[in-house]
This record gives sequence, C-alpha cells and structure tokens, in this order.
Amino acid sequence: MVKPDLPQPRKRPKQSRSVMLVSAIQQACLKILEDEGAGELTTQRIADVAGINIASFYQYFPNKEAVLADVFQQQIQQYQDTAIKRFGEIDRLSRVSLEDTLAAIVDMEVEQRLMLHRMDPAFYKAYQHSFDIHRQINEMQISQSYPGWDEWLCELLERHRERLRGSDIKRLSRIASHTLSGVLLSASSDEPELLAQESFRKELVNLLLRYLCVDS
Repeated sequence: MVKPDLPQPRKRPKQSRSVMLVSAIQQACLKILEDEGAGELTTQRIADVAGINIASFYQYFPNKEAVLADVFQQQIQQYQDTAIKRFGEIDRLSRVSLEDTLAAIVDMEVEQRLMLHRMDPAFYKAYQHSFDIHRQINEMQISQSYPGWDEWLCELLERHRERLRGSDIKRLSRIASHTLSGVLLSASSDEPELLAQESFRKELVNLLLRYLCVDS
C-alpha cells in the first residue's frame, strides 16, 4: 500500500509580516483543535479565528491538511525537550529494574502517539508514518552525544544479562524493539482506543518480558 505524502504549504514566509500571518494561521488551527475539535476544522474557520481573509490563507496553504502537518510537527518539536528529560529518568531507572524500565518506555511511546492522535484522529491515522516521534527524538539524542535508541537498549539488556533467555544481546534488542514499534503502529492504525487503556500497556510490557527473560 502506497503511503500518502505529507501535505505541504504553497510557500514558506520570508518577511516578518508574512511570518506573523502564517504563525497566526497555525495558532488558530491548534486553538480550534483544542477548543472545538477536529470536526470543526475548516479553512474558513481557521481564517476566521486567525483574523484574516480566506485569500490570505490560500496564499500560503492549499488546504487545512497542510496547516495540520505544520502544527503536528510543531507539537513534536515541543515534545522533544520533555522526552529527552524523561529519557534521562528512564536511563537511571534502567539500572534498578528491567520491568519498571520497560513499563516507562511503553508509557512514553504510547503517550507520544496519543498526543497526536487526540489532535486529529483521522489525519494522524492517514499520515502517522510521517510523524515518527521516536526517530526524531533518537536523532536529537545522537546529535547531543547521547546513545541512540538501539545502542541504549542493548546497554539496558546487558545490565540484566543474567535474566535473559539468550546471549545474543543485539538480536534480543532488535526483536524486542521491532515488536514494540509494530504493536504500537498496529494499535494506532486499527484500534487507537487501546492506547489509553492501562491493561493494554501492561500486556505489552508482559509480552516483552516473556520474550526477553527466562523468569517471566
């Protein structure tokens, strides 16, 4: 199945006045999503809330989806700082408990997806392949000289080697990582209501533990 390309603006603003106009459009879009819901989001409603005429809107955006793409990316960027800080807390936890660490990882991964899904469920379902928060945070960690996800997960398993069912840390790490991302992607696409259920998160943690550990 061919994945649709993420909608793009007609052009990017260059002068300060046009930057302010585009920012007003983006802020209006976010306000409508938060206050009225995705069902009320139209190009005309965005223009009205932004205090501009519809012609000004179409000068920069061909449709509401292009604005949504910008707003989603902005939310991801804002989340990154929080995620990096939280990852530091998870890293400290990883030295104490494998179970609690996996639970914290699942919680963070689920909350990332829920944040975007709640903004506009239909849009997120259609374009979630373009909003890989996990990948973007991973790239930021590496750019700041932190270990990337794959390296860190191997370090986590190495700390708990005595509990693992095999000696090939890289293979265990790779399969566990792909299992986590695959289950979450499937849930996001087909049953997003699962993401908000504590029982689903616990089942996912138990699935990972049963695969990784001989004592689970």
